[in-house]
Order: sequence, then C-alpha cells, then structure tokens
Amino acid sequence: MQAHIADGEASPEALSVLGALHLVPGQVHARAGRRAEARSEIANARSIGERLGEDRNDFNLEFGPTNVELWAIAIALDLGDAGEAWDIGNSLDVATLSAERRSRFLTDMGRAHTQRRHIGEATDCLLRAEELAPESVRTHITVRECIRELVLIAGRSAPTELLELAERADALS
Repeated sequence: MQAHIADGEASPEALSVLGALHLVPGQVHARAGRRAEARSEIANARSIGERLGEDRNDFNLEFGPTNVELWAIAIALDLGDAGEAWDIGNSLDVATLSAERRSRFLTDMGRAHTQRRHIGEATDCLLRAEELAPESVRTHITVRECIRELVLIAGRSAPTELLELAERADALS
C-alpha cells in the first residue's frame, strides 16, 4: 500500500488512516517535551490532510484539514505555545465537525485563554464546550486541571459560573 500512497493513488480512506496515525504520536511527543518530533508529526498529518482536501469521518477517525488543526492546537498547548494555539484556532470553522470535536476545540481554546490568564474568555469557552459534550468537560483530566487553574488564578473574584463548573467537574478536590 505504501507505493500507492506515495504515487498519488491512495484512496481517501487510506489517506484518512495514514494521516490519523501521525496525530497521537505528535501529541505524545509534545507532552514529553520533544518539540521537533511533535512538529514533524503534525507537519506530516497536515500534508496528508491537504492531500485529502476535505474533512471526512472514515472509520470514525474524523480526519481532514480541520481536524489536523484541532490536533495542532492541542499540541501547541502541550508545548506551552498558547499564542500559536490561539492563532490556529481563530482561523478555524469547526461548524461541520461532530459535537464532541467542537467541544474539544472549545476546551482547547479555553486552555489557551487560561495560559494567557484570560479568565472570562476561558470560562466562556469551557461553558460552551460543556453545553456540547458535558461528559468531555467533566471527566477529561486536562480540562479539569484547566478549570482548577482558572479558579486559582481568579482567586476570590472567580465568577460564579466558573465555580459552578468547577463543582460539576469536581475540579477542586
């Protein structure tokens, strides 16, 4: 199959699988602080996504140019690059993605706002994400850590909505 992928004859389904195979290793590298390797994986996924040319959901992978950029946001955040995540996110239209992926986009944008100490904007993103996929917000460890950090940053002036979200997500225990 590699020859077919290399010579441009790969099916959209094969490209979706191949592209998706670069996303998780990219995040693993980012979380381990291996910046170059993370960037290489996301670059490979972007190239395949561009070649695919559309967002698809073959084998429930939701792979395509938009989804690659969602992963690029998460990878940038894991590398501590909130500005880059913000820049990528501001140019995306996620309206056609599943509710779960749109929620993930909003939680990652909330994380970017949190890294930049934008309490109101971060809270708004997280609340909108919760409306789309409550379980994703309330059970995802990274999101719960983000909520906890927001409460700590806000201190006594933490908005009521944030404190209620922290309670629903059990983020303060």
